Amino acid sequence: MSGNVMVVGVGGVGHVIVSTLLSDPLVDQIIAVDISEKNLKHLEEKYGREKISTHKVDARDSDQLGKLMKNVNILVNAAHYSLNLDLIENCLKYGCNFISLTGGEELWIEGGSKFKEMIELHLQRDSEWRRNELTGILGLGEDPGLSNIFARYLVENFDEVDEVTIRDADTVKDDRFVIAPLWSREELLLSSIAPAVYYEDGVFKKAEPLSICQEHVFPDPVNVKKIYLKEHPEVWTLSVFLPKKARRISFWYNYDRLSAEIIRALWKMKLLSREKINVKGVQVSPFDVVVEVLPQPIDLVNIQGYAGIEVEVKGRKNDAFLSQKIFTYISHEEAYSRLGVNGTSYLVGLPAAIGVILLLRKELRDRGLLFPEQLNPQPFIKELTKHNLPLIFEERRIFELGKNL
Repeated sequence: MSGNVMVVGVGGVGHVIVSTLLSDPLVDQIIAVDISEKNLKHLEEKYGREKISTHKVDARDSDQLGKLMKNVNILVNAAHYSLNLDLIENCLKYGCNFISLTGGEELWIEGGSKFKEMIELHLQRDSEWRRNELTGILGLGEDPGLSNIFARYLVENFDEVDEVTIRDADTVKDDRFVIAPLWSREELLLSSIAPAVYYEDGVFKKAEPLSICQEHVFPDPVNVKKIYLKEHPEVWTLSVFLPKKARRISFWYNYDRLSAEIIRALWKMKLLSREKINVKGVQVSPFDVVVEVLPQPIDLVNIQGYAGIEVEVKGRKNDAFLSQKIFTYISHEEAYSRLGVNGTSYLVGLPAAIGVILLLRKELRDRGLLFPEQLNPQPFIKELTKHNLPLIFEERRIFELGKNL
């Protein structure tokens, strides 16, 4: 079937989604929504208005957004995840399918103290979406997104799953920036100072922010990087919705040593506090000051490095204990040459665009409010290769017949 697609938020990531969908014959019209006239004007100047209509609307205004949704088949939220719940309600009201780039954050309110209650609430929403024969996919970006899909793809190869490990390999090589946020400056800092969370033996465990690190060898050309244990939505959702339960789930993020030390020092000095303090008679938030001195992601042009994601699953297959990995990446230079964005924006936006295409082709037939690990991973794997993203697979035998290999 063909259809109309609304994209809410058309900055760097939204630009990737729009550009990818424009070339697909099943997309009739793209309705681009943003509060930034600059972002909307950029789309018009680059792509014209033949297949795109642009609208300056605050997505939090359900009435104004609803006026544009009456003929929309799929809505993609490429703006902040805090819009998800309101957009989900609007999509139900207008009979519209939904894709977000992030998902699962709403499950971990109050430090996870209400996790079970939030899962129950999610399942109630899921039932309502099933009754209305609609599909909502929560967290179809890079991570979450590709990470969940890769995890689902790998666990299907195992009889029993012991461990799922996700490693983000995003890097920047540029002496101009001590800290280079490839995505939201605020979210980078806030997620970095949140307690690290991992899942083990049925329990969510916590560690101090940026306190557990290790060196990891990614495939060429990324190679050796220092990665830190971190809180991330996949840890929560995979523990519940992965079809084969894992004993341990963890997420690791690449920081260069100096960036991690600076963020940790700022946190220890309470310079990442949002509580306002008096500075020479002026009330200021230390957090806001730090955010403002960091470069914006849109300013990170002509940078070197890579965006990449690796998922490793360990477990039993027949009489052997195996490790299997999938890794994909794109250089910032290559992403910029393709669409004028950094590699992270490219890897976040592309999976959502693929999700739209698969829904329009009816290759995704699941109904409900779903996380990516609940979907058939095969169509996504196939489409990624069509977009010239390398998929590097590795298998290693760890134990066999009780012998350490």
